[in-house]
Amino acid sequence: MSNWPKLLLITTLLAGSPLSAQQGEIFIPGVSDLTIQTAPEAPRNRLAACLADASAENCSGVDIDPEGIALESFSGGPDITFETLTLDLNSGNVSTSAAPPAQKPDYTAPPTNHGKIALPAVAVTVEFDFDSSAIRYDQQGKLASLAAAFQDPALAGTPFAVIGHTDASGSNRYNCDLSRRRAQSVAQQLGLRYVVLPLYPVGFGENVLKNVYDPRAAENRRVTFLRLPNDYNQVLTTATSVCPPF
Repeated sequence: MSNWPKLLLITTLLAGSPLSAQQGEIFIPGVSDLTIQTAPEAPRNRLAACLADASAENCSGVDIDPEGIALESFSGGPDITFETLTLDLNSGNVSTSAAPPAQKPDYTAPPTNHGKIALPAVAVTVEFDFDSSAIRYDQQGKLASLAAAFQDPALAGTPFAVIGHTDASGSNRYNCDLSRRRAQSVAQQLGLRYVVLPLYPVGFGENVLKNVYDPRAAENRRVTFLRLPNDYNQVLTTATSVCPPF
């Protein structure tokens, strides 16, 4: 039997309208059980692309709140900043760096319970009322931008840790509690804006300073959005051990 009908069908499918961007498979009955793998969907929202793959390329020039205060922008520009969090799964220590991870993370890799794992994260300045976990009213534009990004179809089902940080003013115990409550406030507000992704609020207090030379500097007061691996149990356990419940 000639292969021309099969080749014609395949050619017609590939030359027609673009394939769906959703990840999956296309089965064509009777054509040698042909399976065409499609690529994962790319984020449509620029902030979503930054959250999904935090890097200088993806995060540069993205303004979280054009009508208000931008993300961590201490150089006067609206660029989003990112940082790399390195978690030691053995000791529970966590450190931060402005440099990208040595290796691009594989979020689908099999789970591990030992060694170090470096994951890029997006740092956001969210202002709170003084000595409070209540988010200031003028931060609503940032929350709206974050909610729109997390609702991007490309991030559907992606787990994130929402990590609160403080500067070194006050006691470590107090700062741990405050940072945890602030992370919970951000996660709760995103939920009220119909974000249905798995969001896990975590407090780091003053333990993972961005500016170690000035522990009381403003850039240490931030919220970090960390994309978690698909199997995130050990990573999340390590993150929550930085500020264990008292």
